[in-house]
Formats: sequence, C-alpha cells, structure tokens
Amino acid sequence: MTRTIDIPTLQAAVVRNRSPTLAGIKPASLFTYPGIYAHQDGSSATAPIADQRARLLNVIAQCNHKLDPLGIHLSVLVWHPCGALVYAYRPHSLATYLADPRAKTALAKEGYDTDNLPICLAHLASRIALASTNAAECACDQARCALDHQARCNNSCTCEFPHEIGYFLGYPYDDLHQFIVHHGENYKVFGAWKVYTNVEQALTTFESYRACTQYLTHVYQQGYSLAQLAQAAR
Repeated sequence: MTRTIDIPTLQAAVVRNRSPTLAGIKPASLFTYPGIYAHQDGSSATAPIADQRARLLNVIAQCNHKLDPLGIHLSVLVWHPCGALVYAYRPHSLATYLADPRAKTALAKEGYDTDNLPICLAHLASRIALASTNAAECACDQARCALDHQARCNNSCTCEFPHEIGYFLGYPYDDLHQFIVHHGENYKVFGAWKVYTNVEQALTTFESYRACTQYLTHVYQQGYSLAQLAQAAR
C-alpha cells in the first residue's frame, strides 16, 4: 500500500501510532509509514523511489520546523520496500534515559556511543537494517546497509529488530535486561513491551498509553495540529 505523502497524513500517522511520545510520557516511538521506499531485490534506488523519499523527508522537515522548538523530532531511520521506518523522539528525554548506567552498559556492548545521540541513532539504523528480514537501506546516510537479496516484501511486511531496540523506546531497564537474558521468552505480560518485573506498574503504563492515544486522536480530529497537541499536553 502506498500512502499519500503530505503533512495531514503524516500527522495522523504520528497521532495514531505515537501519541505517548507526543504527550511526553514516553521518550521515543517507532512506526512504519507505508509506501515503496526501496527495491525488494536490494538494488539502488531509482528515480521514482528517490522521489518518494525526498517527498517524505520534505514533509517531515516541515513538521520538524514546528515540533523541534517543542522538544520533539521526527527522523527516518530505515527505508524498506514496505515503508519508511520513522522515529519520533524527544532528544532531551531520550539522552537522559540513555545516560543511565543500565542503558549505557548494555548498549556499549553493541557498539553504541550513548554520549553522542546522532551517532547513536545512526548505529541503531544500521543495526535495524542488519536485522531486517527484508531488503533495507539506512536513511541516516547514503551508505547502503546489509541487504537480504533473497527476501521478498508484501503488504504484510514485518521487520525484525535488534534486541536492544527497547532502550530506544524508553521501556523499563529491568524488563529490557530480562528480555535479553531470556531471549524474549518466559515473560509475565505482553503489552507495549514484554514484562518480567513489575506487572502492576506495567499494566498501569499500558493503560496510560491507550488513554493518551484515544484522547489525542479525538483532539486531533477536532482540527489541532501536532504542535498544538504537543503544547496542550505539556
């Protein structure tokens, strides 16, 4: 499916998928913006795909012009045949979260420099592309990341993520550690993330995410922009 590339459509996707980050109760989120942004065989981008990418980046830049002063930034991490992987994050909140020794130690083992957020995110994009089950290309620079030339993509395209992805989504440190130790198995509850420790607190958080999304979706439908929603949520 190819989605229209314009500001209203992108804003609707952010509200629908990533309201908790917009509201400031979560430092970062990921979502896929549907469309054809890479070739299934991993070949270099042709003019139509390059145009798709440029149009989306232009729309994101226009949104960031309004969002950056509010401490929110949108960035494409990876191009896929099934869509662009968009990262919505609050740089200050994310940097604070990643500065915790529990995050720094875990991420350093995978080659991350958490003291330099742009480089850290570029490394994340490369790692996501490496873990992808479909042809993928990093959007952080012009260098193509590892591609699976045998993979095919369709409308139900899903991509795997490196196990440390939860640290870039602001999930509880203890649950992320246990997720890695148990290889994603033996969890107690599965919601926004796999819960191993404080189930009651996690369920409360899941409900806050749901309520936030419901509320901001309702307000957005009344004609508010992303910037207005972010301001209202502060």
